Amino acid sequence: MKEKNGLIINFIEIVTLIILYYIVGIKNLFLYVISLSLYNVFVSAFTHLSIPGTLPKIKNKAKLFNYLTLVLMVFSLMFLLLGILVSDIINIILNINDLLIIFVFMGLSIITKPFIKLLAEYLVWETDNTKFMKIVDFYHVFDSVLLVVIALLFFKVFKLPINISIGMLYLSKIISAVIILLLMYLINKDKWYESLKQKDDINYKKEIKRVLVKDSYRSLIIIVKNSFYYISIITIYVVLTSRYNYEVDKIRETITFIYLYAIMITNLIIMAVKLMNNELPKEMTLTSRIYNNFKIMLSMAIIFSIVSPLSCKLLFNTPKYAIYLGMINFMAIFSLLYDITYDFVKNKKIIHIGLVSAILVKIITIIPLINAFYRMGYNLIYGDVISSILGMLIATVINYIYIRNRETKKENYFTKLLDIFYENIILCIILIVIQFVIPIDTDNYFKAFGLLIIYLGISIAIIKLKNMKRG
Repeated sequence: MKEKNGLIINFIEIVTLIILYYIVGIKNLFLYVISLSLYNVFVSAFTHLSIPGTLPKIKNKAKLFNYLTLVLMVFSLMFLLLGILVSDIINIILNINDLLIIFVFMGLSIITKPFIKLLAEYLVWETDNTKFMKIVDFYHVFDSVLLVVIALLFFKVFKLPINISIGMLYLSKIISAVIILLLMYLINKDKWYESLKQKDDINYKKEIKRVLVKDSYRSLIIIVKNSFYYISIITIYVVLTSRYNYEVDKIRETITFIYLYAIMITNLIIMAVKLMNNELPKEMTLTSRIYNNFKIMLSMAIIFSIVSPLSCKLLFNTPKYAIYLGMINFMAIFSLLYDITYDFVKNKKIIHIGLVSAILVKIITIIPLINAFYRMGYNLIYGDVISSILGMLIATVINYIYIRNRETKKENYFTKLLDIFYENIILCIILIVIQFVIPIDTDNYFKAFGLLIIYLGISIAIIKLKNMKRG
């Protein structure tokens, strides 16, 4: 149920961002992307925070929650100051001015997401009612709706300077959190006071430290992954403007599409694949689970890469971004494997080795690969995407070696890989041949929609026939 809700919320957020595309404009959204990607890195630091394991043995639950909120505020203040420092560095490195107000509002909104999660967990344990976990979903939906309203007000009605209007977009997160906090407080204020009166001998300092430290590796995994994207944004902008003299507006447009829209769309596909594989038999080995996810994701990447011109026409009214969406679809395969293997690895030493190796590979290879693709005459963005793939791949390989060595039941993984590649090569060939019979045409919006339905229908039919043949 939680995964399905996450999928729906992710879909709503994508729809919201597509609406922003038409309200704000993709070039203006670059300033939002450059702050939002850093926001994602900062917020990732709170991913592991969870208090249900601590609350049952504590009578004064409100006191612990208040202490944790204070700790969150301290960390958020640190991130706010760090964000202001980053804005100054970006001003110098990227030669982009007037970022301060954007990063200030971004910093102020950092606390909202982790705070709402902790609030929901606290209310569940305080009231013994799991329905309070729905306030997290409500927060995301309300934030999305409010984001569109604020964008319309500041870009279409007030028409303030771009940097101020972009900064105001973060108000949606702040206002949503404040409204939810007030509602929850009014509903539960009596129990809140009652809980504060309870006495116990718990060492709150020790409990807070345990909450902050426990499973912290989960946050580190996501921090590294989001750092890949932030490194890419900064490096691409610097290299393409200073070394290859690319047009600034073109670079901003490309970066915004790749690291806002394409990443969000492929994350939705990744979540759908994970949801499909949740029903796998419990007795299935970890290796088999990894291969099953890889098999489905490879098919999805092929299908959605081929229909990407149609998708871009329908969503953005232009097929010119299709090449970037196709690239990110294949990077999503390695992103999924990165996530899946880290779900199984619990050894902190292996986790740290994999993450350090991944970030080093990304940093070391990004500029040489961009230069290599320039010399070969290809799109320079390929170099950046491949550097991310290599970083995720090295972490996945390290994790997989650890996982496979711990399994008692060994399987012939080489034969499985051959089967996966064989089936998907056939799928790719069939879809390419179909293009000669039913060409992909993006000139007309409604025709593009019809063609997308046809291609998706054919793809589903091919996969079903393949599965029926396998039995």
